[in-house]
Amino acid sequence: MTATAIRPAATAGRPIVVAQQSLAFALPLLWPAAAVILLAAPWIDQRLVACEWLGLAIPLLFIRRLKGWGGETLAVITAVGALAIAFHWTPRVLASSLDTSLGVAFLIAAPIILLDALRLAAPFVFAARCGASPLQAWLPAGLMAVVVESVMPAVFPWRHGYSQIGWYPLIQSADLLGPGITTLVAFAHAGVLVAMIRATGLMGRSDDDGRPAHRAVAAAALVLCLLNAGYGFGAVRWWTAKIAAAPVLSVLAVQANPEDADGVEALETLTLEACASRATPPDLICWPECSGGSYSERLDSLADSKAVHALSREPRRGFRPLAAPPCPVLFGGKSFVGHPEKPRSLFQSAILLDASARILGRYHKRHLMPFGEYVPGATWSPDIARLFPMNEPLVEGSEPNVLCDGGPARLGVLLCYEDMIPAAAHSLVRGSANLLVSLINGAAFTVPLTLEQHRLLAQLRAVESRRFMLRCASTGETCVISPLGAIVARLPLQERGSLTYDVGLLDEQPLFLRIGELAFPMFCAIALIPICLRAFVRSRPGSAAPNARADGS
Repeated sequence: MTATAIRPAATAGRPIVVAQQSLAFALPLLWPAAAVILLAAPWIDQRLVACEWLGLAIPLLFIRRLKGWGGETLAVITAVGALAIAFHWTPRVLASSLDTSLGVAFLIAAPIILLDALRLAAPFVFAARCGASPLQAWLPAGLMAVVVESVMPAVFPWRHGYSQIGWYPLIQSADLLGPGITTLVAFAHAGVLVAMIRATGLMGRSDDDGRPAHRAVAAAALVLCLLNAGYGFGAVRWWTAKIAAAPVLSVLAVQANPEDADGVEALETLTLEACASRATPPDLICWPECSGGSYSERLDSLADSKAVHALSREPRRGFRPLAAPPCPVLFGGKSFVGHPEKPRSLFQSAILLDASARILGRYHKRHLMPFGEYVPGATWSPDIARLFPMNEPLVEGSEPNVLCDGGPARLGVLLCYEDMIPAAAHSLVRGSANLLVSLINGAAFTVPLTLEQHRLLAQLRAVESRRFMLRCASTGETCVISPLGAIVARLPLQERGSLTYDVGLLDEQPLFLRIGELAFPMFCAIALIPICLRAFVRSRPGSAAPNARADGS
């Protein structure tokens, strides 16, 4: 009777053993490839938010295999693969913007991708070096990711949290703690998935799985996800009501590439047609970056054609956008100080005109685009400057000037690359801006995905500041982003057109703008101290060895 009772149990357990053995053989080959694809997926299709959780969960599951130089090298290789897929357009864009060959562009792109790969791999390497178990690893990795994203430079400053924008209730807590909290929450979702996978037993059992402290860290991931979701849905309802009660501004954004032979004429034609189709003109017309001329700082009006010609320079010397504008016009151009032929300073600028073509204010771009408007390192070595010549050296602006036409709108203007820089938008909102306007020249970005990713990197600015964000681009993506982070109106990419929308003007200052950008990263850095100390104590000679584990991870 006893033998008969035991045999079915052994037979029933054999498929699980076989499955575990097969999994143990295949996983070392499959999990890095799976992580590469899953981490890249949300950047290719922004509806695949959950792929980011899975992509983060996989290296957390195998965190112990990332210890040592072999594991750390594997982590970097995995990160390079994910970024190479997600931002595969980089060499082509660099070749176009630098007017160089694709081979040279690959040589430039390689260190950029490698630097970003170190940024992506660092949290997992840190968690592995700390000796974290799979159930715990989401916390040190997530905290380190927040710190690394805040301090480590990147040409295109992506963050893990940006991959969550497709499900916008998940990103509402950015108005409390900034983009860092969205990254930590993404790791928390990965931590929940790790706990669920470990609970199935398919990857074997470890003593760590049953430890209360380890289970508590796994439970904390679930609590953080639930709190974030609860706040998100509550914030959506709260801010929806605020938006409905806010005063509105009718804006017209025109999309056409001014670098085309008939691009400026197209901007004027589309503007006049859109205004003629309305009973009343809009409150503000927006043209993209580089749609105007290059004007002296001494010029205070574009009404007099002779004065404009005398105080402007090529290209488009004497150009006046809309000689008789029906309402204030905001456009991108250049401003210079000194003689038109040899200016002392040349700025990329946004210029606001009133209906009489008087210049109401200028904003000078404060964050120039690497390899587009300046070459990093060119000031250190003349050889670098000769290798990547810029048409004319631009100077960074210094003041977060908020532009106003005397009405209720106070415009915080961002020029192209700046809408990816949180500090650029936040300084404008702290300076009283109640509407963010981004003027963009995306002519060098011929791949539609590049334009979409540029918008994705900028989209969270609306949530962090709780302002409407109007993006007016030469080729895309021209759109209106609500203070909830949702796109409420848009134009097709790489097509000419005009977009009219009534945006709400909000004045509340969210908590994030009051506490500053560094508050949450500093908190995360402090939270890492006890984790580092514990790892140091465990690594000392004579400390207790880690418990044996069945899964080999």
